[in-house]
Amino acid sequence: MKKRYICTVLFFTLFFCCKKQSEEKSIINYQDFFSRITDISKLKKAERIMLNDSTYRIKGNIDSYQVTGYLTENNEKIDWWKITESNSNKESVIIEYRLVDNKEFANQYKIFNNSKLDIYKSKYYTLTSKNSNIFYSFYVPKNVDVIRTEGTFLYSVYDIKKNKEMINSKCECINSDNQFRCTFSIPNKNNIVISGVFWELSQIKDGKMGGSEIYVRDTLK
Repeated sequence: MKKRYICTVLFFTLFFCCKKQSEEKSIINYQDFFSRITDISKLKKAERIMLNDSTYRIKGNIDSYQVTGYLTENNEKIDWWKITESNSNKESVIIEYRLVDNKEFANQYKIFNNSKLDIYKSKYYTLTSKNSNIFYSFYVPKNVDVIRTEGTFLYSVYDIKKNKEMINSKCECINSDNQFRCTFSIPNKNNIVISGVFWELSQIKDGKMGGSEIYVRDTLK
């Protein structure tokens, strides 16, 4: 699975990201906001607990929020971080951090309004399965200035037991109100790893191009 697929994915993803980075930030600057709100050097009353040899859980306060998240031994943010309002304890944001090209990246985020998920401001994916059919839904923030958008999922299916890549393919997603749906079949549902990257490309009214990406890795047992 790894060499051929990862090279393909990284080529498309990194090329795409380099071209669109400034345009994405001009649409909505969530990456910078998340970097500030989860800046561990700015946390007050910070508590750091070692979970194992390579992972720590950290908890602290910044502005009017309480922040809880996970760090590597090198203080790199990983896994899901939770931002709650200090006074009400209501969830405001949850963020999934991944290391992409050795850099921290807010891969998924869910934004809540009065404890209700705002799907039009969030970026995340869901996975369901039935028999040998796999159903992915990718959600990206909605922007009224976008006049055209499309999504593609480059993915690989790897059989852990056989130690073999079974599928290396591409899914052109069906878009419905900024929900991009992708369906495909797999040989079996047990001991399967699905990994890849979804990327969305959009055109804004002024002609500029923008978009975003979501990295995927799921194990079906």
